[in-house]
Amino acid sequence: MDKTQKRKNINIKYLAKIARVSPSTVSRVLRHDPSANNKTADRILKIAKDLNYYPNLLAKGLRDKKTKTIGIILNDLKNPLYYETIKVIGDMLNDLGYTMILCDSNYDHNTERKNIINMLSKGVDGIIISPVNIKSENITLIREKDLKTVYIDFAPEFENINYVHVDHEHAGYTATEYLIRKGHTNILLLNGPFQLSVSKNFLKGYLQALMNYEITIKRSLIKYTELSLEGGCEVIKKLYSLNNLTNPNRFSAVLTLSDMLAIGVYEASKKIGFKIPDDLSVVGYDNIFMSAYLSPPLTTIHAPKIRTGKLSIQILLDQIENRDKEFHKIILDTRIVERDSVKDMGII
Repeated sequence: MDKTQKRKNINIKYLAKIARVSPSTVSRVLRHDPSANNKTADRILKIAKDLNYYPNLLAKGLRDKKTKTIGIILNDLKNPLYYETIKVIGDMLNDLGYTMILCDSNYDHNTERKNIINMLSKGVDGIIISPVNIKSENITLIREKDLKTVYIDFAPEFENINYVHVDHEHAGYTATEYLIRKGHTNILLLNGPFQLSVSKNFLKGYLQALMNYEITIKRSLIKYTELSLEGGCEVIKKLYSLNNLTNPNRFSAVLTLSDMLAIGVYEASKKIGFKIPDDLSVVGYDNIFMSAYLSPPLTTIHAPKIRTGKLSIQILLDQIENRDKEFHKIILDTRIVERDSVKDMGII
């Protein structure tokens, strides 16, 4: 019996044996019964976590049956990026009589793990997840439990997985190249949090474009912030007072990892009084629905959100219903959506 199989067979009796307590004590602790001794409870919960054990909330007789429930774990439900993806997944599940459980990880590793354990406890037939990181013990947990899974946004660094995502590195390259071709050589990259895989990949594309066009890389023009309107606004407010003709780090354009960051740049423009694109050109990423209604409309990289939703849920359902046992690795193309937020400098 291999290590993975042993973990699958862990039960309350096994935990009780390891913890040297009675099965009823373990049961009380897992139910969060207040009568359980705090010190004992902490020790049992630590053992359960180390062994990746979770209590199955379904009746034993239902263990091998389908629950017609799909779990969805995304990084930021406040981000309009996910609206279209969730909508198409929900519509397809409703048509087929499935129920959807939706959770938000908030880009937090521990929250993501709690969501995964919650899904496992509820006996979901499969999950679609936008992972916080491409290689973590959370992904290992999913794989050890043999839960049918499709990863979206980016691909974990594991073999034999399903994923549907866009090439964030290529998107970063495309957007940077577009600005360079419009004559911009001092381009501020307004990136997401440093530790996120999507931030790292987007940065690679940005740097590669600058190198290919033999433009000096200025690390002072690479900024990290949370993926929100507020994050984008605050960074620009701090930087723009330094954006003058005598400053060697002056920038004429800003590339953002998300349209929400770009909207934050627009908000900063109102507060400070500069004009887009006359004073600062802006390119976003995602092409969320509101980007076309900004003033001026935002030039952005289109992420195929509806296709991501359709393909990911179709792959998942085909595997749940045993129609397909192959692993699918799908990388979707992005494209520039040219609007009015970039000034043509007429240099290149």
